[in-house]
Amino acid sequence: MEIGSKEHRHLLMKSIIKVATKTTLIGFLVGMGLILPSLVRENAFSNGLSIIGQAVIGLSLIYSLVIAFKKYRQTLGKLDQ
Repeated sequence: MEIGSKEHRHLLMKSIIKVATKTTLIGFLVGMGLILPSLVRENAFSNGLSIIGQAVIGLSLIYSLVIAFKKYRQTLGKLDQ
């Protein structure tokens, strides 16, 4: 397989998507773990954890998208030149 070939680009893209998906999944699991107490019992503490959980999910999604975009530009952007 040559560097810059169609297969090489496909494998690079697949690995970038895999890392972004794993990052998002970890953030989702941690966030859901923080949201879970508010589903069981509603009080001020569990509501606070729920808000933190939602923030963790949102931030992990944004972080994974930013990392994927930067990796795409670093690896595949240089191959286009």
